[in-house]
Amino acid sequence: MNKYTFDEMGVRQWLRQLYSSTVELQMMEQKLILLCLRSWLMSRFELSESQVEYLISLSSDFKNNLAQEIAFAINNQADITLEKQTNEKAASTLSRDSVKVTEYESNKIQSDTPEIPVESKANDIFSRRLEGHLIVRIYYTLL
Repeated sequence: MNKYTFDEMGVRQWLRQLYSSTVELQMMEQKLILLCLRSWLMSRFELSESQVEYLISLSSDFKNNLAQEIAFAINNQADITLEKQTNEKAASTLSRDSVKVTEYESNKIQSDTPEIPVESKANDIFSRRLEGHLIVRIYYTLL
């Protein structure tokens, strides 16, 4: 796979290429993400030096949770959105060593759909499909 810009467009290009690839390649991408999120991000996206430093500063628990969410989204071919938001107003009131805040949210919905019927012992037809959208939001201040 190519290296992509670390913005919404780059994430969409990466996702489009990933989802059009084989299941084996998608599984390999998930394994790389779960193995080391930092290394995967650095090899998959073009990051600035400050972005790499910021990535290193995140807690292990946060990185592990985020890796799990990304792998889950890929496994279910869910959409992944990257939002980088700058808080310009707060920049003038915060000190030089202000902390950057990162958060993520995911919306996982298991719904009944008639697309993939499965027969139960009572011959009732039902199916379940997992739908979701992973949103990764990065907030930072201009110093």
